[in-house]
Amino acid sequence: MLHRKLTKIMAVALIFAGCLHLFGCGQKEPVTLGFVGGLTGKVSDLGGPARNGMLFAVEEANKADGINGQPIQTLIRDDRQDPETAKKVVAELLAKNVDAIIGPVTSSMAVQVAPMAEQAQTVMMGVTVTTNDLSNKDDHFFRVLAATAVHAGEVAEFLFNERSVRTFSAIYDLNNKAYSQGWITDFEQRMTELGGSAVTILSFSSGNQEALIPVAEQLVSGDPDIVIFVTNAVDAALLAKLIRSKSDDVMLGTSEWAGTERLIELGGRFVEGAFVPQYLDRESKDPDYQRFREGFIKRFNHEPGFPGLTAYNATRVIIDRLKNKSASQSLKDALLAQGTFPAIQGSVQFDEFGDAESKTYVTQIINSQFVVQTD
Repeated sequence: MLHRKLTKIMAVALIFAGCLHLFGCGQKEPVTLGFVGGLTGKVSDLGGPARNGMLFAVEEANKADGINGQPIQTLIRDDRQDPETAKKVVAELLAKNVDAIIGPVTSSMAVQVAPMAEQAQTVMMGVTVTTNDLSNKDDHFFRVLAATAVHAGEVAEFLFNERSVRTFSAIYDLNNKAYSQGWITDFEQRMTELGGSAVTILSFSSGNQEALIPVAEQLVSGDPDIVIFVTNAVDAALLAKLIRSKSDDVMLGTSEWAGTERLIELGGRFVEGAFVPQYLDRESKDPDYQRFREGFIKRFNHEPGFPGLTAYNATRVIIDRLKNKSASQSLKDALLAQGTFPAIQGSVQFDEFGDAESKTYVTQIINSQFVVQTD
């Protein structure tokens, strides 16, 4: 009798051990998606919502049977908006053989780590990365937003045609030079083509707030129609306060980078009236967007903003191709072969280089809200 009981116990133990080895009886080995982005510091208003947008898409997919029965697991890494840290954490993700990487969230980090993804032949889907430096390359870097040349040009056209801006001054952050310098160059080029001109263009390195104090006088000298900040939201809020201490009349504007809730939270009355381009229409009544926004807020207790939405769309694109590609296809080939994917607020359409098109929504801060000024 004792022998039979021991035999049964051993048999159960062997079955249990086998289940653990196979990730659970009847459960397939998981698919792994990595995330890299700035989760601390001045760009956390991009990285935090982007991470949550990715997680929201993954959680939805897992509730719907994952990738053909394979659960999706995530590995989250903080690049701290530091090149060496970004390289380190991306190397960690690649060493774990992730199926794809969502991120980074800034152009300066993307230009550092995109070559690593290319060498590993692993798809990297940039979230809010729009640098021209990664355009028109046959590599494994994809993105769901258009390059800065598109967005900056559209902002210039709006300000020139709809707000009669003819002269501008600007300041851009060298810590995200791959994005900021390209944005202001594209903005100036389009403004000049339209008949406008730059009064003053300055640069600085984020992290030294005292260095910003004397630039306010320089930015308003020459009486420009508008002062543009190509910075993160924290620095844009401080610059707005400094500019308003010198002038109540000059218009203020930013690039898309500053267009998060943090800008209004920190800028308060000093950013009232500022023109802030966005990658999404926050006022959209589209049922899919409303469903996404309400679900996101319920899950994470904050607005998704453009980082949350773009990361959600980017992750859904990756999940779609992992689910539907043929066994012989690489993920890169499957993405390019499909080309167009449904997304919240429009479709994602990749060209032959994995670059996408996206729309610019120029907003104005009115009563502490981003109010869309164009369709």
